[in-house]
Amino acid sequence: MKKTIWVFVSAVCFATLTAHANPYPLGSMTCKDIGVFASQAMQWRENGVTWTDAKSKLDSLRPEDAIEKKNLRMVMALVYGSYGDNWTVESAGAVMQADCESGR
Repeated sequence: MKKTIWVFVSAVCFATLTAHANPYPLGSMTCKDIGVFASQAMQWRENGVTWTDAKSKLDSLRPEDAIEKKNLRMVMALVYGSYGDNWTVESAGAVMQADCESGR
């Protein structure tokens, strides 16, 4: 069942994000960093941290580059949005890292 959900979520992410297939700049972050943050944000969500509090947590992390902050806010929006309804802490990181590595 988990494998089926993983495949479905991956396919939905790929289909949805393909429309935005231009590579996004990462600043000083790596794709692995994006995945780690996605897992962290998913853990916040699973722990009951609200969207507003999560935005405050992100601001306290103080990404040094505006590009990085934009990317992390996009990741948080996906985690706290409908995609996150189907993700686990592990799958959120894996999906976002794979998306980044594919150049989107």
